[in-house]
Amino acid sequence: MREAVRHATRSARSRPAELSELPAPGDPQLAADIRDVLSRLSPEHRAVLLLRDLEGLDERQTAELLAVAPGTVKSRLSRARLSFRKAWQQ
Repeated sequence: MREAVRHATRSARSRPAELSELPAPGDPQLAADIRDVLSRLSPEHRAVLLLRDLEGLDERQTAELLAVAPGTVKSRLSRARLSFRKAWQQ
């Protein structure tokens, strides 16, 4: 049973996107969609996601800017990415 679940999970993650599904770089609709999803995140999640993934700051720098512990940055980033993925798929 565990092996079947593991295989199904691995297969779902490794499914490559169809090229027709990918938006063109610079697509204004894509930018609007991303802004919409980001606006639905909590302020804490949005801040950590923007600083780490868009601004490219490391964990320590992000923690200093947000005045939180590095472990808090890690956990918030993990939850923020999960929330973003869920909101994006809706």
